[in-house]
Amino acid sequence: MSFRPILAALAAAVALSSAPALAGCILPPNAKALQQEVLAQLNTERRAHGLPDLRLSPKLDKAAQGHACDNARRRSISHDSSDGGTLKTRLQRAGYRFRAAAENTGRGFGTGSRAVDWWMNSPKHRSNILLGKVREVGIGIALSEAPDSKLHWVVNFGATQ
Repeated sequence: MSFRPILAALAAAVALSSAPALAGCILPPNAKALQQEVLAQLNTERRAHGLPDLRLSPKLDKAAQGHACDNARRRSISHDSSDGGTLKTRLQRAGYRFRAAAENTGRGFGTGSRAVDWWMNSPKHRSNILLGKVREVGIGIALSEAPDSKLHWVVNFGATQ
């Protein structure tokens, strides 16, 4: 009996839940569950407005997670990266060739549902969630260091060329 698949799964689980991760980025232990909560809530809102569901994109995830980590390090909700990058440059760096893209950021929401509820009550953020031409999403979540210890959220919406 080979233990390699079990050990690989265990290593992946530890890597995902460990902090720090992603070059000093602190991920919440329930990051994947929070990501799924945000995705479900986004798709509930889109369906309620006659729009198709969004599907997760690994490249958008990479861009969103990197920016969530950057914002958490700075305790920021900025759309500009610490190196001066923008959504466009972050998506290009992640290899995401887009024809449409938008981004929501947030800080301090304890759950994915609270984050989406807040965004739905903000006209600009709501329009990003309900943007009809996007089909994919990336969701990044990171914790700022103690004593702040706030969740930082980044959602990247996109449609490929």
